[in-house]
This record gives sequence, C-alpha cells and structure tokens, in this order.
Amino acid sequence: MKVLIDTNILLDVILLREPHFELSKRVLQCCQSIVDGYIAVHTFSNMFYVLHETEDFSIEDCRNTFNKLLYVFDVASLDKSDVIAAVNNETFDDLEDSMQHQSSIACKLDYSVTRNVDDFEKATIPAVTPKEFLRLVHAEK
Repeated sequence: MKVLIDTNILLDVILLREPHFELSKRVLQCCQSIVDGYIAVHTFSNMFYVLHETEDFSIEDCRNTFNKLLYVFDVASLDKSDVIAAVNNETFDDLEDSMQHQSSIACKLDYSVTRNVDDFEKATIPAVTPKEFLRLVHAEK
C-alpha cells in the first residue's frame, strides 16, 4: 500500500497536537514498517512556514525535523503538467488540497491520509482518516 500523508497528520505529531497526536503517530509508525508513505513536495514549505513562523522552531530545528521525515518517507513531486492540472481542477476550492490530490495521482498512490476527508470528497484517490487508515492496514495483514 502506498499512501500520501497530509500536512495536518505530520504537524499533529511534530507539535504533539491533542487530541490527534496518538492516531497520527500510529499512522507515521505504519509508514516506517508496513506501508510506503509519501509526503507531497510542497508540504515541506507549508510546514516550514507553520513551524518557523508560528511555532518558533529555529531553521535548524526545521531542517532536523525534515531530515528525519525524509529518512522514512518518499517525496511526491509534481511536474509542470501536474501543477497545471491542480491549478485548474475545479473539484477543489483549495489549491493546497488540489496539489495534495495531484501528488497522489502523479505517484499512483492508493490513499491520502488526512483529518479533512470532506475536502477530498470528489477526489479520484480516496482520502481516509487516520482511524480508517489503521483499520485498512490491519485488515491487509
């Protein structure tokens, strides 16, 4: 199974955000051992902004955090045609969500794991919550 991990799941773990921390941590643990986890390339810049500008992480803290993530996760990149598709995808009102979805398509992923599944209601790659993802992973064993 190949899955894209949405920014909110990563930030739940990095920032120890309750009440989401435990389930999000279990998702990331699955990506270390059971499934192939991907992070969209633009997620790093989004997280840098949140961590450095709003959470007072130093640049070095951000680099260290990202290097740890890059040890576990593959990066879902977008080329120009993917960005054009994301920009013009009228299914999405939010460009970041559209880019996440297009990243999943470009890498031929099975699911996107997010807490905001409603934002991906019409997506062609299914979006699942962390709880749903964990059920899927354990059902495949």
